[in-house]
Amino acid sequence: MKISPRVLSALLVLWVPAVALGFWGKKTDEERLKEKLQSVKVQLYVTGKAAVTKTAGSDEAKVVRERLLGVAGGAARTVKAARAGEAGAPAAGVGMTVKEVAALGKALWDMREVGKEVLSGDKGELPPLLPVVLGPLGVAPELVRRLDGPTDSAVLFTALALVKLHPESPVPIPSELILYEGSRTDPSRVKVPGFAGQLHALKTYTLAMSGMCDLAEKEARALDALGPATDAKQLAEAVKLLTGKEVTLSPAQLVAVNEATQVLAQGSLALCFFSREAWDKGRVALGRFLDAAERSGLDEPELQVLRAYVDCGSKTPELGKTRLTALSKREALPESVRDDLKHLEKSCGDKEASSQHKVVDKVRLGRVIVRVAWAHLKRSGLLEAVGDQAWVKAVGDFVSAMGEGIGKVPGGLQVSLGGAGWD
Repeated sequence: MKISPRVLSALLVLWVPAVALGFWGKKTDEERLKEKLQSVKVQLYVTGKAAVTKTAGSDEAKVVRERLLGVAGGAARTVKAARAGEAGAPAAGVGMTVKEVAALGKALWDMREVGKEVLSGDKGELPPLLPVVLGPLGVAPELVRRLDGPTDSAVLFTALALVKLHPESPVPIPSELILYEGSRTDPSRVKVPGFAGQLHALKTYTLAMSGMCDLAEKEARALDALGPATDAKQLAEAVKLLTGKEVTLSPAQLVAVNEATQVLAQGSLALCFFSREAWDKGRVALGRFLDAAERSGLDEPELQVLRAYVDCGSKTPELGKTRLTALSKREALPESVRDDLKHLEKSCGDKEASSQHKVVDKVRLGRVIVRVAWAHLKRSGLLEAVGDQAWVKAVGDFVSAMGEGIGKVPGGLQVSLGGAGWD
């Protein structure tokens, strides 16, 4: 069939702009991150920080400051009373009433222009937040002195991410707040030594879970550039600074610290690549996640299924088939694992089989990553050493209160806090 020049010209007029829009209309990770950092949620968060760190005279600023500092102070008193074994000491996790949360949300909303001005640069940089929060709580002066801008952001970034990721009692923190503090965190400038690798891993995770695979991959490369080992001396110095105690981690605990970083970074990177259907890159990252988990001796059925998935898509699918046969003989396997076995047994060796990719269901894989990373942190002893500190509890409750307040704003506008997923 011959197409006339006039018809061909008309088709080109329609086709060329459509193709151009396909390329030009695709936002880069940097553009998407910039949009998230200017969101209403971040405006409200920065507003809260401004109310606490600057002597704003408005009634709204007073409400925000009193609510947030009251929560932090109450958390610290709760931990200290529980340690001392005081009779009638309040239970941990005491927070705000529904009425107080609503009052905090309204106050944040009414003064949100402050947050907009700070983000636009019209108000300049805010002073560090944590010295204001922790100073009255009797925290070691040396630690407070180190809380400059980069270190302040790094601690807040870690606190926001961990209270959201906690497997037993997660707090619905908006991911935009974590990305905001993460974007302001430069691990090389943090004045608490020994945690650069963990910060790069956490940045990889937060970017990957927000679908920004290119930026996440850059952070993972920065983690690799640091080398495989945590400096035991630096880590000991950091723990002493944070807790006031001499803590020496065993070789096994140091391994757990190292592998926790790889588990979090590589697992989330794999999930991000899978969400883009970049199956080969996803398998490589998933393989590194599994290597880290196995070096610590973890042997869960879900991990064996994921390893079989990697093997089945490799040049040696027979290894995957052998692993599947061995796994199918285990007793009391979860039903989800049995289903995965069926999918893989049918498609092992066929890299393009869609049924094979069902095994890396994003929601389930996300839960496995968090569970395995948390298991490594528990084995490392860091959670026990640092997590029991009154000031750590205070910071956790502070950022939780901020998240709850941002979740409630007046006028019927509900800011989503993410539900079961990351966003």
